[in-house]
Amino acid sequence: MTVYLDKNENAFDIPENVKYEFMEYIKKTNLNRYPEKGLPSLLEKIGDFSGFNDENIIVGNGSDELLNILINQAKGDILINTPTFEMYNFYANNYGYNTVNVPLKSDFSLDTENIINKNNIKLIIICSPNNPTGNLIDMGQVEQILELGIPTILDNAYYEFSGEDYTDLLNKYDNLIILRTFSKAFSMAGLRIGYGIANKNVISNIKKLQAPFYMNVLSAKLAEIMIDNYSTVQEHVKYIINERERFYNAVKEIAYDSKANFLFLKKDLYSYMEKHDIIIRKLPLLKDRSRITVGKKEENDIAIDAIKEYISKNL
Repeated sequence: MTVYLDKNENAFDIPENVKYEFMEYIKKTNLNRYPEKGLPSLLEKIGDFSGFNDENIIVGNGSDELLNILINQAKGDILINTPTFEMYNFYANNYGYNTVNVPLKSDFSLDTENIINKNNIKLIIICSPNNPTGNLIDMGQVEQILELGIPTILDNAYYEFSGEDYTDLLNKYDNLIILRTFSKAFSMAGLRIGYGIANKNVISNIKKLQAPFYMNVLSAKLAEIMIDNYSTVQEHVKYIINERERFYNAVKEIAYDSKANFLFLKKDLYSYMEKHDIIIRKLPLLKDRSRITVGKKEENDIAIDAIKEYISKNL
């Protein structure tokens, strides 16, 4: 049996009781009708859940859709910090924009001095916890960047696994938008739902760039049901965090500590793990590194045994 630990998906599927409630909704829903414009019910639900007014919330088909819109509107140079999520560069290239790369320091912190000295930057993107390194970006460093007044995206996709909440910064900085997702902690990668939190004027301007009916009624409803079942989400997140710590402690000779649902490995183990029927993430831009998702205990045990064997033979 092949073990798939490559896409940072949640190890747990949607709970059966949630699927049952969702199926009952489908039976009663007229799928020939468009969703209500603006998805007010979902916005209100996310707003209540996150502690913000619905005018501070925007949803999209995955946080990738919101990234795409925001990068398109940058109309100029976009600053990123590698190694980081590869889609930032992908979208920038699609629109012909230049990405200005200020690499992370050796401890994966921001090189704030170098960032501050860059000119003509139209958009800054910070990923925290960062993908693929798994570390949190220091709150103070984020504030230093926000003080520049440049529109800044904080990609917070792995927020629930991190123990760090940056939303207090929204009360102070109108140039910040925080992006989150239902793909990771909420086990909904297959339904593509993301959301952003920002100043109401920022959100209003982004909404003008979305199509009237940008999300299907089924994805929107399941997101609402999952919020209502957040205690289950929390249970799964706690399990994954515990497994992440166990996994890291077992292979820390070859892994970095993480605040996400994956570990960043100090070696490229893709081919080695594939021979053991374990699929992990190969990182084309990092020839000597790889990334492995934290799965369920039985999956992690298989991966730990394989990595320990590698360590014993090669380190």
